[in-house]
Amino acid sequence: MLLTTCWLLAIAIVAFSIGQLAFAVLYARLVYSSRRYANEQRTIAFSKPFPKAAVVMSLRGSDPFLCENLSTILDLDYPDFKLFVIVDSEQDSAMQDAEQVRQSAPDRVEVMTLQRKLSTCSLKCSALSEAVEQLGPEYGVVAFIDGDVSPHRQWLRDLVQPLSDPAVGVSTGNRWYTPEVASWGAMVRYFWNTGAVVQVWLNGITWGGSMAMRRDTIDSTHILAEWRRSLVDDGAVVRQMRTYGYQVAFVPNAIMPNRENIRVASFITWSERQLVAAKSAASGWGVIILHALVISSCMFAPSIICCLAVLLADKQFLIAGLFPLFTYWVSAVASTIAVEIGMQRSLRDNGIHSKWINGRVIWMYLPALVLSHLVYLRALVGACRIKKLSWRGIEYLLLDGHNVKMVRYIPFGGGDTPSDFRGLDSLL
Repeated sequence: MLLTTCWLLAIAIVAFSIGQLAFAVLYARLVYSSRRYANEQRTIAFSKPFPKAAVVMSLRGSDPFLCENLSTILDLDYPDFKLFVIVDSEQDSAMQDAEQVRQSAPDRVEVMTLQRKLSTCSLKCSALSEAVEQLGPEYGVVAFIDGDVSPHRQWLRDLVQPLSDPAVGVSTGNRWYTPEVASWGAMVRYFWNTGAVVQVWLNGITWGGSMAMRRDTIDSTHILAEWRRSLVDDGAVVRQMRTYGYQVAFVPNAIMPNRENIRVASFITWSERQLVAAKSAASGWGVIILHALVISSCMFAPSIICCLAVLLADKQFLIAGLFPLFTYWVSAVASTIAVEIGMQRSLRDNGIHSKWINGRVIWMYLPALVLSHLVYLRALVGACRIKKLSWRGIEYLLLDGHNVKMVRYIPFGGGDTPSDFRGLDSLL
């Protein structure tokens, strides 16, 4: 009976491993072929004018490549757009970079300071709602981008094109990490993100760092009101799209490279906050919990069976343990390689060259992969217990559902960098 149970568990783990690899390959194929599809769609879209676009970026603190990223946005190949940068406060260190870019193109860049810091939502949600509220009626679409990503020239065209379909409420990409140095923290985050991008695609989740919506959709779905009582901007968008029956369009060419590095300790804290944000968004949290339970079974059950085999000196138990153990980790490595191949093709087609994953760091591959799993489970346990969240020097109290209350605010000064800031994505 015990042996039968072990074999059933082994078969289930093998089936999950094969399914995980299959979805990774499907995702990789989608990304790999995205450039040809985007070119075809651009040809169709060129037959009618693109709507005037507002590109909105909210900032608290200056990311390492902020000035360069802002300048890249001004070089976008889009007929009519304006960049709106809303900064947390006048003394914020990001203000200098924003003003420098504004002075280079004053007719195409507007820099604002956040006036209403609502206590019922995150500062980022306050900033986005305030910026969009001030836009004139001439803007037909609104695109959102984070300060730590660098878009390619076709990014805005690719993001706006799916919005020509009235059934689509939001178009979105994702992030892909391409740091300049392959540190342990960068490798662990890389493997974590490889699994995350596939899950985000499968569950139809948006990423606020690269997304766009029609202005009339923003108004009709009451997203601004939802932002004013949410911790995360993209989670609120998903809720409203589902409530009002709109589709989420995933745009592979809107996947944004992120070149920042990170330490392992900082990544553990960062991943915990990411899962807290997912929990607050109430978007697929049950799926995340189920996925974590399955991952735990895949990691620990085969090892337990192998230990049992040693105690019982039974070859059948040993095979029942080694078979799923080998299959799971081989499929995990193969899934990562498949996604990496697709991403590299997409990045190259967009003029972005990333060579940080190479033969010199291949020895880090398996240890970092295993560590990323352990960090994921550790972060999930922490996310389930956290009631108060600190992000870039701001403290939030997590209430019931997706409600939140800001309980501590300090302006971000040039020399007052919070310990949770460097190397992390922004959530104001």
